[in-house]
Amino acid sequence: MRSTLLSMLSLLVVLASSVQAQDADLKQLVKDVNDADKVVRVQALDGLAELGANASRAVPALVKALDDGDEEIVWHAARSLGAVGDGAAAAVPKLAELLGDERAKVRAYAAHALGRIGKPALSATDKLIELAFDEDALVRRSVLRALRQLDPPQDKTMPLVIKILEQGDMSVILPALQSLAEQGKDAVPRLRGALKHEQAQYWACVVLAEIGPDAAEAVPEIQEVLKAKEPDVRIQALVALGDIGVAAKPAVPAIVALAENDEFVHVRYAAIYALGKIGDNGAATDLFRKGMKSDDEFGRTISAWALARTNPTNKELVAEAVDLIVNAFKSEDVHVRQAAARAMVEFEVDHEIVAPLLIKALEDKDQTVVANAIAALASLGPKALAHVDDALANKGLRHYAVRLIARLGREADAAVPALIDVLGKQTNSPEDVEFTREAHFALSAIGPGAKEAIPVLVKALASNDEEVAASAAYALGKIGAEARAAVPALQRAEGSESVIVQAASVFALWQIQPGNPARRIKATSLLVKALEDERDLVRAGAATMLGDLGAVGARATNKLKEVREKDAVDFVRQAADEALKKIAP
Repeated sequence: MRSTLLSMLSLLVVLASSVQAQDADLKQLVKDVNDADKVVRVQALDGLAELGANASRAVPALVKALDDGDEEIVWHAARSLGAVGDGAAAAVPKLAELLGDERAKVRAYAAHALGRIGKPALSATDKLIELAFDEDALVRRSVLRALRQLDPPQDKTMPLVIKILEQGDMSVILPALQSLAEQGKDAVPRLRGALKHEQAQYWACVVLAEIGPDAAEAVPEIQEVLKAKEPDVRIQALVALGDIGVAAKPAVPAIVALAENDEFVHVRYAAIYALGKIGDNGAATDLFRKGMKSDDEFGRTISAWALARTNPTNKELVAEAVDLIVNAFKSEDVHVRQAAARAMVEFEVDHEIVAPLLIKALEDKDQTVVANAIAALASLGPKALAHVDDALANKGLRHYAVRLIARLGREADAAVPALIDVLGKQTNSPEDVEFTREAHFALSAIGPGAKEAIPVLVKALASNDEEVAASAAYALGKIGAEARAAVPALQRAEGSESVIVQAASVFALWQIQPGNPARRIKATSLLVKALEDERDLVRAGAATMLGDLGAVGARATNKLKEVREKDAVDFVRQAADEALKKIAP
């Protein structure tokens, strides 16, 4: 019993000591808030912020700091009050006053603090709403976040939502829309209310589409918007229903009716898109089949996509649809080609079905079709890399896959692991050697984002094929400073008997460590010499590197002009022309 009592007393002593120590810290921080040294004051304010709710006794000092003439002191004080939370209720009037301050950072942190204080700051709602359209992006974000935290009654915020969605000034509406979308499911009740206002319907549907499946509870209101007079509004409502997905199935009959009967063709397209995304393979299948027989190229393409997407296990249907989409790459209409590319990327069917038909498009005898397919896929950005691992592993597709990666450039960094993997499996066969060079150029297009490939590129520097070694050096140079670990290997390659390997290695060393003018001059001299090589790829590569180097001297410029005017090979002349544009645009 005595032992237990002693233990309890010891614990109380420890707790008391801890409280006393914290109290002493708090007193010192409050004292430092008024120190003559600004650095000490800022550190004190930050220290109080770290104490959070335990700094509630510092609120009077923090409120006093809000009157400081120094902007940094004021916003640090506001941030600390926000960290205190509802214990800083006494600061609400002063913080609300600062919402009108001429300094944007002060307005932003005042709004931040009011949001963190919570319910005691509800009285500042009207002033916060007035700032929702502030010219400063940080202020707008802070205000909308604060309103979300305060969660005032809808009759207060609904006019704001309506006003935001009715704005014609995109510089105001886009940040506001982004903030609403960031709220996700929490924004849906307000957006459902906005859907009842004709002028706000379009933008409400834009945000709901961005929210996607989490906006399922808004389906009844969006379905009503399908009756809107303006076709653009109907289209955006259809897109929102499609992006909500399977939860929008109750709207399928209304969507089918629009797909069949709407007077505007783009509304019909959007209806087919929505049905494909929702995934109804009953009521809409006949509609899709009918659309695939249409004289309308775009309509045929989107109908084929929808049919394949809603019947993913039916290999016969999928093959029929994909074959039609592949043929769409031959269209003269850029919108049809882009639709075909998007359809290919968004298929959720077995790649074994899609790949052979995609090969059919990419191996078409008409190089315009191939170029269309790659350009259309590239227009989708990183999303086009959805099947890149499979494509690189497929000898019929891999050359086109690296062309697509090179076309995407820095946006294709997600493809680097797949490129590393496939490069590790190459042999010395002529076909594999050619592909290796292409893969190196794809890595060079990605640039610094390809740093994971440095070891495989360093290994390639020792290749017996000089063009492989040169392309590896070029890729290391384009990766830049991140490739510092490759410097010793590049210095060894600099002594190669091959002019193009020497030139590419010196070029790479300059790009990785650009502080040596002599090295740049040496690279230029070697590359000018390589412009006279009998091999087309070497001349083209030398021209490209001279452009990247910002060639030194009139000799290089004159030689490039000569190649641009007289070389017998189109792509070599084009490389020289691009280099000259970089040197002297």
